[in-house]
Amino acid sequence: MEKLMLGVIGDPIAHTLSPLIQNAIAEKLGIPAEYGVYHVPLADLPDFVDMAKKTLRGFNITIPHKQNILPYLAEIDDYAAGCGAVNTVRIKDGKLHGYNTDGDGLRMAMAMNDIRMENNRILMLGAGGAARSICRKALELGSSVTVLCRNPEKADDFRTFGASVGQMTTENISCHAETAGIIINATPLGMEGIREDFTDLSFLDRTKAAVVDIVYKPAETTLLKGCRERDLTCMNGLGMLVCQAVYAFAIFSEAEFDLEAMAGHVMDVVSKVIYGKTNHKEN
Repeated sequence: MEKLMLGVIGDPIAHTLSPLIQNAIAEKLGIPAEYGVYHVPLADLPDFVDMAKKTLRGFNITIPHKQNILPYLAEIDDYAAGCGAVNTVRIKDGKLHGYNTDGDGLRMAMAMNDIRMENNRILMLGAGGAARSICRKALELGSSVTVLCRNPEKADDFRTFGASVGQMTTENISCHAETAGIIINATPLGMEGIREDFTDLSFLDRTKAAVVDIVYKPAETTLLKGCRERDLTCMNGLGMLVCQAVYAFAIFSEAEFDLEAMAGHVMDVVSKVIYGKTNHKEN
């Protein structure tokens, strides 16, 4: 069997867990693969694309290239085009085909934790790249989405999608939390290495929503600790990280396998490495 040549690009990239995840999937499936990590500053993106066309079957993309890669694509699927961002590229016959697996990744991770993205009322905090993908997927699945962010004027795309947008204030969070079925933190608040964190969790006292924090390190953020103290269903971002990667590997390899079972296996592998324990169901 021909070796599957894959990789991930970003700037910075040293922190990436993609090799651990993708190699775990390949090993479980018995598919020979080699997964490289490529530090690619924006100025070097054209040279990387030329190299990738000749040597790789596909690659994952992280910050800041999810939009930068768009001009190099021969084809982009409808969902990724709607998001305006690509995190997965498959190379076929020397041409780049773009996909975005973030939305499906979070949907599957939530389902594995008994949280349904479909037909729900979602309050999303933050309006970054991941939020765009999540918002589109939730709307596609029949949910309503309210996005609260620091700079609502920069969130016009969310209004175009069909979401409501407002200022991320304590008062607004509390107001919308009362009626939300799911609250998603798509900000970096509470992330390891980030000084800023939630300072007021009183909105959790006014909700029965399931809470999803897309931060995965630390395993329990200040937000999730507050949820557990109030017996709210909650999960961290490890599931999204792994599930979007499982979808990506299926695109790269064109192999057929049980995506959810694979995600459970890989979450165990990754949890042992970054948390020192096996725990693929976070709530």
